[in-house]
Amino acid sequence: MFSRSRRAYGRVALIVSVIAAGVLVSASPASAHTLNQAVRAPAGCAWLSGGYSQLDSDAVETSSGTRYGTVYLLWSNTYRQNCVVTRKTGSLHGTSTWTDATLYRQDGGSSWNRSNFSHYAAASAATGGVCVKYRGIIRSGQGSSGGTKAEGGRST
Repeated sequence: MFSRSRRAYGRVALIVSVIAAGVLVSASPASAHTLNQAVRAPAGCAWLSGGYSQLDSDAVETSSGTRYGTVYLLWSNTYRQNCVVTRKTGSLHGTSTWTDATLYRQDGGSSWNRSNFSHYAAASAATGGVCVKYRGIIRSGQGSSGGTKAEGGRST
């Protein structure tokens, strides 16, 4: 009887492990749906602890006014960093198209993350005491010149 119980516990442990692995896979950074998930994700701002402040945001829109998403400028006092997150919304959310997040430092440096992403692009850099500007681009197609371009951010 003891060996039958041990086998039953072994099966339960295996099932729990498979379910836990499924939860971890489904919560991967590539599938982040909220701004907070993008902030915490290793492929996002990678701010795993501490709070952050949203300093600014702007619609990412085409020249005709179609909105593809929102670009956010964030600050973490814990990490002494700014982070730009370009997050898709609407019909392009979940579709792999060109997405760009760029952070420009007053001293001439910049950080960016740009490629074909399904949900967001994020770029962060140490910027304590330095003014920044930021930009987000989402295209309706793949590649840096694919489809219609939507843009947002702050240029000053």
